[in-house]
Amino acid sequence: MAVDADGSPILMPAKIFKQIAGESIEPEECRAVLGKQTFETVYGLYIEWHTVSSTDCPLWELCQTSHQYCCL
Repeated sequence: MAVDADGSPILMPAKIFKQIAGESIEPEECRAVLGKQTFETVYGLYIEWHTVSSTDCPLWELCQTSHQYCCL
């Protein structure tokens, strides 16, 4: 995860990042690691406003949306 200039999360599974960039993300190179529960607490309203299904995994839905935009 990264954030854009507006503070909106840009999510991409590490596997897809590796396919696109050819590089692996090493946890020790990250500034911080947020667990799923912490992410959902911090970005709760963002998740509510930017996802359509309350039954699917909101992180997966956001990843698909972020991946869509980064590959246009």
